[in-house]
Amino acid sequence: MGNLCCLCSSHHRLKIFARGWRFVMDDDGTLRVTTPSGITRTTRPPGMRPPAPEPTETTGSPPPTPTPDDEPPPF
Repeated sequence: MGNLCCLCSSHHRLKIFARGWRFVMDDDGTLRVTTPSGITRTTRPPGMRPPAPEPTETTGSPPPTPTPDDEPPPF
């Protein structure tokens, strides 16, 4: 059951009954919601950061890696 996500009742109804909305869950738990007009919003599980940008030609080196949070979430 890799497609489970926690939605409030109004967003659940939107996912089930509204036409044109797309909900896509990636393997890492990232949820992408696309509206009928084509706007996409992305959410990630707590504690997950967006992927680091690729190195640029001007710098030649990757950006510094961010330090992890002091304490992980309680779940």
